[in-house]
Amino acid sequence: MRFNPLLLIAAATTLPLLLTGCENNAAAYEVDGRNHAITLVRERNYIWSDEVKQALVAARFPACQRRWEIVPGNTEGPKMSLYGIRDGLFVAVQGKHWYAIGTEKCEVAKMEPSGDAPPGQLLGAFVRKDGVLSFVPDPAARAASGTPADGQSAPQ
Repeated sequence: MRFNPLLLIAAATTLPLLLTGCENNAAAYEVDGRNHAITLVRERNYIWSDEVKQALVAARFPACQRRWEIVPGNTEGPKMSLYGIRDGLFVAVQGKHWYAIGTEKCEVAKMEPSGDAPPGQLLGAFVRKDGVLSFVPDPAARAASGTPADGQSAPQ
């Protein structure tokens, strides 16, 4: 069998094109610094797939950190709103999917919507900003907490 250099060149030039449609993004809402956070992780492994795997990571170091797979998203964008109920208890809403998040034991559970609006105070939303996943704090929540405009972590 003879080696064909054209085949190698063709593979090397098409591989970057195939990988450009992939997504591997994460953004965090810092509850109380980097050691206490809720992170949305999005992974799209294949350019031809419209499905984007998603996970919520609840972390409260050194006590716990757990990753919970949630309903897959799509390539249009994640828009997931985050509401604070009380210390250590949150609700994430993405379309018709609601998730209860407890950071005391780092738990996430799918929940049924209870009414028209999610409970608690809107803290912000995970959104695409310039093609990168970011957590954008709600201006009213930021003003109430006294957090500066850049008080949240940058995408990872």
